[in-house]
Amino acid sequence: MIYSRPTALTADRSLPRKSIVMIIHPDEMARVPEPVLPDGYAFRTYLPGDEKNWARITTIVDEFSCEQNAENAFRKQFMQDEDALRKRLSFVIAPDGNAIATSMAWNFDENDRHFGRVHWICTDPAHQGKGIGRAIVAWAIRRIAELDPAVDTYLDTQTWSHKAIGLYLRMGFHPVRESHPILTRVNEYSGAVEVLKGVLPDETMRQFIDRSEA
Repeated sequence: MIYSRPTALTADRSLPRKSIVMIIHPDEMARVPEPVLPDGYAFRTYLPGDEKNWARITTIVDEFSCEQNAENAFRKQFMQDEDALRKRLSFVIAPDGNAIATSMAWNFDENDRHFGRVHWICTDPAHQGKGIGRAIVAWAIRRIAELDPAVDTYLDTQTWSHKAIGLYLRMGFHPVRESHPILTRVNEYSGAVEVLKGVLPDETMRQFIDRSEA
């Protein structure tokens, strides 16, 4: 099958790109409900060869310029531990049998502490608006809670993904104000606030500021 790139992409590159780090704590993770997919859609975890599905999905949403670059990045970052992939990488399979969304329930250690990381959240725009994004985030949170109990869990996003920020807030994530000592990506909180003021609904913007923590 040949996949064409949809014209409506997840990332809004009309905005300045500012990085944002968000955190969710164990008590909030415990309140995340079991993910629910639309009829005909199903979860499955990583199988050998899924690097190609991951590459296709992440390229469709413009995370990479081409599928080969995406596959190369996947092999370099993740293929050293296929056991972890089988436990921590999920796909949503559409009724036609194709993988159309993905998320990772990843983890890492830093400064003698263990953390969870909700990572690589991507949904083919042709299947958005059905609750799949919420389901793949919930799957990752619940899987981290199962595999890495009682850890703080992070995700990093950016202003280009402003449509997802409201979802992250509703699921219990808090924006982090200061430059983050754990994730290597720079946290540009102040700059992000200025950009988001122009695009987030007023109530979501208030939640973003009110839920922020040091």
